[in-house]
Amino acid sequence: MLNNVLSSLLFALLSSRLLVINGANHDVTLSGLSFSPDHLENVAAGDTVTFMVAGGSHTATQSTLENPCDPAPGGFDSEQMTSGQTFQITVNDTNPIWVYCETTGHCRSGMVFAVNPGTQLAQFQAAATGDTAPSTSSAGSSSSAGSTSQASSGSASSTAGGSSSSSSSSSSASASSTPNAGRMTVGDVSASVMGLAAALFGGLLAL
Repeated sequence: MLNNVLSSLLFALLSSRLLVINGANHDVTLSGLSFSPDHLENVAAGDTVTFMVAGGSHTATQSTLENPCDPAPGGFDSEQMTSGQTFQITVNDTNPIWVYCETTGHCRSGMVFAVNPGTQLAQFQAAATGDTAPSTSSAGSSSSAGSTSQASSGSASSTAGGSSSSSSSSSSASASSTPNAGRMTVGDVSASVMGLAAALFGGLLAL
């Protein structure tokens, strides 16, 4: 009976870890004066967003809701990319992430993008082009910008990305690669071992 309890607990632990090891990837194409699609909803923590340039010279640069065409302090920046180059970020939470193309004139022409913008997409797009749109205060507030790490492929970027808000930035994330993306870290393993030990102890008490 004890073996059955141990086997069941171990299976449950491994299953729960496997569910979060690899997030989904979302492809975004940069071409002309647009990101396609221009936003993504329901992106989960652990998911990645890959920006792919299909033509021209573009960047994927993090900004803020209030200042769509200015880089966010501590935010990610792909730097200039040309056709065929890609840039990837890993989403660390479900807060909005605001992005624009820093190539001269592109943002003011409406070349912006957002992850999990909620009801604030129109406001962000209007602010980029200098128009006005009704502001909102629903879920997805601009006061908490999404946290990301970044990876580049064939681009000039080598600086670290990080989480940011409209007024401050926090510690930087991984730079030109994401070695821990989709993998269990030491902290994950420790937490899992502690959880397993607690579950085993509880199972033994129930015998």
